[in-house]
Amino acid sequence: MSQESPKQVRAREYRRLSDSKGGTSLQRQAANNAEAAAGNGWILGEPYIDDGLSASKYARKKRDDFENLVADLQTGPSGSESDFAADVLMLWESARGSRQVGEWVSLIELCEKRAVKIWVTTHKRLYDPRNGRDRKSLLEDAIDSEYESYKTHERVSGTAAFEATRGRPHGKAPDGLTAVYDPKTGDLSTWVENPERSEIPKELFRLLEAGFNLSGIAQRFETAGYLNASGSPYTREHLRDMALRHAYAGLRFHNGKVHEGIWDGIVSEERFWTVQQILNDPSRKTSPRGGKAIHELTAGLRCGVCESLHAVTSKHGHPVYRCQQSCLLIRKAPVDDLIIGTAEDPGTLLTYLARDDLHQLLARPSSDDASVREIRARLTQARTERDELREAKGRNLAEIRVLANSLVALEAEVEQLEARERELTLPPVLLKMIKPGADVWESWRQAPVSARREVVRIVLSPRLLGRVYIHPSPRTGRDQPILERIEYRRAEM
Repeated sequence: MSQESPKQVRAREYRRLSDSKGGTSLQRQAANNAEAAAGNGWILGEPYIDDGLSASKYARKKRDDFENLVADLQTGPSGSESDFAADVLMLWESARGSRQVGEWVSLIELCEKRAVKIWVTTHKRLYDPRNGRDRKSLLEDAIDSEYESYKTHERVSGTAAFEATRGRPHGKAPDGLTAVYDPKTGDLSTWVENPERSEIPKELFRLLEAGFNLSGIAQRFETAGYLNASGSPYTREHLRDMALRHAYAGLRFHNGKVHEGIWDGIVSEERFWTVQQILNDPSRKTSPRGGKAIHELTAGLRCGVCESLHAVTSKHGHPVYRCQQSCLLIRKAPVDDLIIGTAEDPGTLLTYLARDDLHQLLARPSSDDASVREIRARLTQARTERDELREAKGRNLAEIRVLANSLVALEAEVEQLEARERELTLPPVLLKMIKPGADVWESWRQAPVSARREVVRIVLSPRLLGRVYIHPSPRTGRDQPILERIEYRRAEM
C-alpha cells in the first residue's frame, strides 16, 4: 500500500514600508521572508506590497494591496478555498500588518475563518489564530503598535507646529519653487524660486487679480503650452489649488494660522491676499448652466415673471435675451445700449461707474475692521495736517521752502492712504476700473468678460444701482418699448 505524500504548505507575504524612500527595507523584508519560507519548506506565492504607505490610523493614503489581501481572504464560503490561496500569511513584523487594533483584529478573525496561520519573521514563530494563547500574543502586539503610532504622531505633530511658527518650509516645494537641502545633514533648508517654472504661478496670480476666471486661465495656459508637473494641461481645479498656496507669497500656513516664511515669495503679499479675497467671494459663480459665460449682462438680468437669470440665444437672426424658464425674451442690442452704451453715450451702468462718489457708495458694509479703522484714522490725521499746512505762511524764503516740501510729502501720504483705503474697502475687481483718473469705458473695454460679469453682479444689486428685471412686453409688434420693460429695483436705505 503506497504512503500518501504530505501536503505542500503554501505561503504569501504582505510587505509594507511607511517611508517610500527606504526601498532597501522592502528588499530586506523580502529576503528574510524568503529565507524563513525556505527553512520551513513552504512554497512562497505572489506577495502583497504597499510601498511608502503607513498603517497608522493617522495615515491619509489608502493601502491598496492591504485591501486586496483582505478582499482575497474574504472570498468564498467559510472553510472553502479563497482567492488568498495559501495556508500561511507571512509578515516581517506584526506592525507591518496594521497599527490599528480594530483593523488587526479583523485580519486575525479572517485568518481564523480561513484556517490561515500567521508567521512573524522577526519573532521566528508561526501563530495560529484559533489558538487562544497565540491570539492573545498577536493582540498584545497590536495594542503596543497602536500606542507607538500615537506617540510618533504626537511627536511629529508637535515638531511640525513648532517648525511652522519659525516659518520653516515643509514637504514638497510648490510648482515654481525648488527645495534647497543642507549638504551636511540632507535636511530641507529652504525654498527658492525655480526660474524655469515660476512664470506659471506668477501669471496665474496676475490674471486672477485682473479679473480672469479660472476656466479662462486654464484655456490660456493650454494655448501657451503650460503643463503641470505631470506633463498634463492645467485644469480649473488645479489652478484654484495653486492660487490658494500661501507659500507663493513667502508665507507658512499650518492649522489655520499664517506665519512669515524664511524663504522669499515669488508673488507679493498684497497680490496674494487680493486673490484670496476674489476666490473666496461668495458672489463668485460660474455660468448658470455650467458652460462658458461670454455675455456680461447675463450675470445680472432677471425675469420679472420667475426671477431667473437670462441667457443669450437667437431669433430671426437677431441675438435676444431669453429667460432660462422661457417666460419671455427681449432683443439684446437695445438692452446693451441702455445699460452699457458706448464711449460717446455710456449706459446706466457705465455712467454709474463714472460717479465721483462711487467709492463711498461701493464701500463694503463689512469693511469696518481693525485694519480699515487704522487706515482711516491715519488718513483723517494726514488730511488735517495737510489742510493746516496749506494755510500756513512762511516768514522768509527758507520757511516757505520747508513748508512747501512738507506739503508735498503730506499730499503724497494722503494719496497713498486713500489708495490703500480703496484696496481694503472696494471689491478687488473694481479697483482698476474706478481708480482716480481712469477712463471707465476704456477700463471696461479692456477687462475680460469674467471681470465685467463680476462688476455687473456687484453694481446691478439692490444696494447700488438696483437689480434689473425684464418684464413681458405690454404690446405686440416690433416697436416694443424698451424702457417700459426694464425695471431697476433698489433696496430701501
